Amino acid sequence: MEQRIISNTIDNFVKAIEESKIKAQLLIVTTNKEKKLIDSDDTTYEVVKKKLATSSKYKNVKLLNYPAYSGMMAHQLNFALQAIIKNNKNVDKKSYFAVYNADSNITKQTLINMCKLCQTKSFPLIMQEYAAFFKNLKSLSPLMKGFAIFQTNFEFTNGFTNGFTNGILFSKFLRNHVVGHGLFIRLDYLQKIRGFTTDYWCEDIYLSFFLRSHDVKIYPIFAVEYGESPKNLKILMKQNATWFKTLFENGKIYSDLVKKHIDRTSAFSYLINQYRGAFAWLFLPTLYLAIIFYLFLLGNWQLGIIFLFSYIATTTIRYWLSNRIVELLSHNTMQSKLYLAFLASFAYLISNIGPLYSLLNPKRKKYKTERC
Repeated sequence: MEQRIISNTIDNFVKAIEESKIKAQLLIVTTNKEKKLIDSDDTTYEVVKKKLATSSKYKNVKLLNYPAYSGMMAHQLNFALQAIIKNNKNVDKKSYFAVYNADSNITKQTLINMCKLCQTKSFPLIMQEYAAFFKNLKSLSPLMKGFAIFQTNFEFTNGFTNGFTNGILFSKFLRNHVVGHGLFIRLDYLQKIRGFTTDYWCEDIYLSFFLRSHDVKIYPIFAVEYGESPKNLKILMKQNATWFKTLFENGKIYSDLVKKHIDRTSAFSYLINQYRGAFAWLFLPTLYLAIIFYLFLLGNWQLGIIFLFSYIATTTIRYWLSNRIVELLSHNTMQSKLYLAFLASFAYLISNIGPLYSLLNPKRKKYKTERC
């Protein structure tokens, strides 16, 4: 829960800001919704309030509490945005609104590299630091370690790699995306587009589509944010179901966007890419399993072994490469890269449990990711 980790997160950000020598204000945004979810008066708001009163080093940390007892992350972000605009009437083109989670962990190198990117790309509209979900890796079971690698691979394959390629040679057909943590969006642009959407569960999926429909480049920051990975299948299933619901609503997002002045070619190509990704996530794991079982049930052991070996080899290499990218960006040596990649190849075979749960439970409420 946020109450247990927010203190360390604040210290981590304060240290990174101080060491990087950038001008920044840290806003901690809580919500009254938390009071409905926990059986304690010791809410995140109260924990942070007490901490900020303990030292003058927190003078540039501001605590905001979204007053509603309902709402999503986007509501809290927009609440923070309005507070910033209220206190800063003249927003320049060198100020950024950065989004991180309660369990986020950044270093001064993230902020230094962000500043370098601002200089080389003339203060781009969007910058993104992608995450490796290794923060709690040692405490996870082998299967959940595999899922941590699987999710990290998605971040760096569809996010970092495509974003880097698009920054050099722009293509309407690459499926790059922003994420609701590690996102740096120029403040004047965020104000221009009127903040984050509250019409969909995942504001970052909508924003990715919006940016592509306006041909806005997403520049990756050459650093790694370390986040937590779900500790069991139940949490992962509900988390993935939340993402899949918005992903599967891309047709509706497209319909909303075409009512505005957008590049329809870019929007339509992105729509096809999104649906391709959604159907691949939903069906490919089951297809691979079906082929493997079918070959062995037929008694075609030779072909079954060849197919299984080919699948494990290609997926393990892919996940090993994403682990290597994380290693290079973070400047940290990663232990057991090949073993973890091997675990991810097996985790992938049941990686569609979230999408399946989403389709079988269409009336469920949005799941709030547990952060412990």
